[in-house]
Amino acid sequence: MDIYNLIVTYSDNFIPVFIRVSIMLAFIPFIGARMTPVVVRIGIALALTLLLLPVVKVNTENLLLSVFEAFFVGLAMGLSIRIIISAIEMAAQWINLQLGLGMATIFNPLVGEALGPLTFFYTLLGMVVFFMLDMHHYFIEGITRSFELTHIRYSSIFQGIIEYSKVMFPLAFKITAPVLLVQMIINIAMGFISKVMPQANIFFVALPLNIFSGIFFIILSIPIMLAVVARYFINIKDALQVITR
Repeated sequence: MDIYNLIVTYSDNFIPVFIRVSIMLAFIPFIGARMTPVVVRIGIALALTLLLLPVVKVNTENLLLSVFEAFFVGLAMGLSIRIIISAIEMAAQWINLQLGLGMATIFNPLVGEALGPLTFFYTLLGMVVFFMLDMHHYFIEGITRSFELTHIRYSSIFQGIIEYSKVMFPLAFKITAPVLLVQMIINIAMGFISKVMPQANIFFVALPLNIFSGIFFIILSIPIMLAVVARYFINIKDALQVITR
């Protein structure tokens, strides 16, 4: 069966499935990034939709309701991963400010904005962990299971996303904790030195020291960061179960 006949056969199911898949993919790292060509994003969504059409069951009695449910479920599943990515970006911005790199912004093609130089690095690490754990497989499985729901419980899904969003600040703090602790110790030490030696120009010593020590401890804390992010990515499965149960 070619693509045209497949779409014609399941024409009633195509729109709700495509909307649910495309909205979810818009939040997936790298796939939904702005640097990814629109043709590629649409092609991936279309290919995944064609794979799901023969195996999912869509409520075709009320097409408008099916489209709304597809939009809501796809958005909820996408937000569950976007919360983790936003926490990683927040942590990177904190480190940028602490190291004095807040003004050294570069264009981040993933989001189409100018962010700190470390934000792009941390975001790439988060994407590597995401795909190494095969989290995209869990999202495809979640999309498939979501069509088995006979009734979408909007309140429970919305409440589950709100509860899951509470992990954003703790995750960002855990990522930045080693670097922030070292920077705080260095700043305190520079404060004591400035009191003991007021004639010394502490600024010209503290700034490069903060940058070099920060980069050194960033490298040392990468294994910790990867382990913490991996644990939160694995916990996304619980959030997907709340949405699709």
